[in-house]
Amino acid sequence: MNNEEPEVENVEILDDVVTSEETSVVATPKGDSEWSLTFKSMTTTAVVLGATLMILATVHPQLILRNNTPTGGDMGAHVWGPAYLRDFLLPHWKLTGWTMDWYAGFPMYRFYMVVPALLILLLDVVLPYGIAFKIIAVLGLVAFPTCAWFMGKINKLAYPLPELMVVAATMFLYDESFTIYGGNIASTMAGEFSFSIALALALVGLGLFARGLDDGKYRPWAALCVALAALCHGIVLIFVFGGVFIMWLLRFDRQRSRYAITTLICSLCLAAFWVVPFLGGHTFMTDMKYEPRPSGATDSLWKMYFPLPMAFNILLVSLAIVGFVGSIGRKRFLGIWLGVYSLVLMVGVDVAQHSLPIIGLLWNPRLLPFVYLLRYLLAGIGVYEMGVFVVQSVQLRRAPGEPARLPGLNAGTAFLWSGALVVMVVLGVRYQSLPFASLQTSNGKTTYNWGPIKFPNSRAFSDGWARWNFEGYEGKSSYAEYHGIVQQMQTLGNDPTHGCGRALWENNSDLNKYGTTMALMLLPYWTKGCIASMEGLYFEAAGTTPYHFITAAAMSKQSSNPVRELRYDNNDAAKGVDYMRQLGIKYFMGYTTEAINAAANQPDLVEVAVSGPWHVFQLKDTQLVEPLAVQPVVINKRSGDQRERWLEVGTSYFQHRTEWAAMPMYNGPSDWQHINVSVDASRTVGSPGQSAREVDIVNPSSDTPITAKNLDPVAVTNVKLTEQGISFHVDKVGVPVLVKVSYFPNWTVSGAGRVYRAAPNMMVVVPTKNDISMAYKSSDLDRFAYLITFIGLLMFVYMLRKPLIYGVAMPERVVEPQIESSSDDDGPSNS
Repeated sequence: MNNEEPEVENVEILDDVVTSEETSVVATPKGDSEWSLTFKSMTTTAVVLGATLMILATVHPQLILRNNTPTGGDMGAHVWGPAYLRDFLLPHWKLTGWTMDWYAGFPMYRFYMVVPALLILLLDVVLPYGIAFKIIAVLGLVAFPTCAWFMGKINKLAYPLPELMVVAATMFLYDESFTIYGGNIASTMAGEFSFSIALALALVGLGLFARGLDDGKYRPWAALCVALAALCHGIVLIFVFGGVFIMWLLRFDRQRSRYAITTLICSLCLAAFWVVPFLGGHTFMTDMKYEPRPSGATDSLWKMYFPLPMAFNILLVSLAIVGFVGSIGRKRFLGIWLGVYSLVLMVGVDVAQHSLPIIGLLWNPRLLPFVYLLRYLLAGIGVYEMGVFVVQSVQLRRAPGEPARLPGLNAGTAFLWSGALVVMVVLGVRYQSLPFASLQTSNGKTTYNWGPIKFPNSRAFSDGWARWNFEGYEGKSSYAEYHGIVQQMQTLGNDPTHGCGRALWENNSDLNKYGTTMALMLLPYWTKGCIASMEGLYFEAAGTTPYHFITAAAMSKQSSNPVRELRYDNNDAAKGVDYMRQLGIKYFMGYTTEAINAAANQPDLVEVAVSGPWHVFQLKDTQLVEPLAVQPVVINKRSGDQRERWLEVGTSYFQHRTEWAAMPMYNGPSDWQHINVSVDASRTVGSPGQSAREVDIVNPSSDTPITAKNLDPVAVTNVKLTEQGISFHVDKVGVPVLVKVSYFPNWTVSGAGRVYRAAPNMMVVVPTKNDISMAYKSSDLDRFAYLITFIGLLMFVYMLRKPLIYGVAMPERVVEPQIESSSDDDGPSNS
């Protein structure tokens, strides 16, 4: 407690605002209030605990507590991130920084969320790393029922509305109509565990904010939870801040505006240390150009909005409509917000087909989980409204003087447990775990039979996916093969005749036998950074990503080619070797016979090791730093999306170097030649927006042909690469030098004028001294962002000490309808 006076805002309150606690659907009988409250508390505990234990059982706690390395989907590659933060960034008192481990370097945790990684490392202090990782990976799922209940309870929803929200939220988690968008169990097992953590926090933050609009309470905690939700996942950031804004608009007046504005400002400030650098550097990210939905002749917005079987779609949507209409009629703010925001998000899914207007990186299906979640929660309210209708109908038909309650039945609890029972039966069918049920085959068709009822033989997979992930790399039958190639690469790295370096491994779906097709992304994890994997998980975070996948396609039998619209040179090892050299790649790891034979036929590749099916080749004379023979040229800016314009230059030079007399630069000294480029219309494929579109090829324009200026030869020696920098010696100054590390504006240089961006996405410096040292450092923007977060912390402390209490008493809520009154029929008793 403190002696500070609370802030008081004396303004008029609208008469129709709902603010006080809703009357319970079960009125407390006279003389029996203590038992009634105890019974409801026991029921609440049973529902929340039951849902939590059911989710926990689905994700196999016995495997979570097994000391191994989790795998499966993206999760198997996410293992690298927190370990890098622990081993390299935190020892230097940094939350973000540079890494050389993926994509020839990229800014780590600048474009990906650091808070979940910090949670893992906090547990890692007392638990083995693998166990700590798995616990945090399921944290959002396990906490979700409690967070859903809290959202309803803090807003004083009538019993059993918060409990029905728990049931609805659990249904959302078990929804398997989507597997990568985020939020449900399946998406979490695919690697989106940061999303589920963020979404759980979002429920808490939005619940606190909605309550605060009523009475001014919980302002600092609402700000903190909203900020943490935003910091745990960038897509949830859109949802949580959008949700706060919609709440504010729905209850807009002077008094609530003060609460909303101060809470929003504090939240934004607290999140600024990550959000501001993200926005400030997004132009250097890679747009993967994911194809928006709907796509293809069989896809539609209707299928996106309603992905479940028709009967369940009709039931769920009908209950959601009932919940929305009932909330409007009873002025139940949280229900009104759920309905309005779900409609806004549905419009957003359609509008976002063309991506965000500023960042341009949003894949529109990523908004769908929020639509589904709000619909499930509204459906839970709809169950309540249907229960009210049924009980009121029974009460209207009772004889005069007959007690209003249903004989021997606590109506609210009855409807709660009825809803929970239906959910358990549905999940029992999906997981084929109903008691006394069995699989039976008749006429070649297998069904899941429960007594006389027959269900299609289609089992849910979330529990199996969790088992696959948490058995770990070490639990896979092919672990010996995987361990063997990793150890072989470590041996090459430790050998002075070969040494550490970047490795390009052949992409192949068969690698899933190791636990995930991304298993070899962990090469730097297992080798302590000695062997870097060219491919990494954070595709968008590196500007070099497109060029890696072009190279992988050329060197692989069948590559994934995930960046759309690129002109891949599939199965062309001759080109692939040239691409490897441009990217400073030292090793190629071939898996299929076709790729191994193609690599063996390249004179610049030498086989240096074999491990199981893997053949490792080393590229001759590859260098990370090399002098340029011809002075580069600077490309004049063109109109349009500058990220796309630079991609056109980068891919054109990367794949057609013979068409360029000099290396093109994004920027450079004023005395370098500046040229225009134009699109080669004869090689244009498709139009913008078409699915068959390919990035344009550009050439130097005829009005500014390149005038090649030969440079004096320079010897580069003593090259030393670290996680945060690179240094080298030149025997002559004034001659441009190419550094094959991915460009980012935070790079600084000592011994040269400045760092310039070169095609495809490397760096060029012009030495002014013989010894050059380059380092990735925090920028003024980064430091400014931390200053804003510090201000946010001061605001948080101030709001703790100066709570905002509204100066005018709120009017009473409209009383919820009673579906049970006291046994002696003396009239309803409000709780």
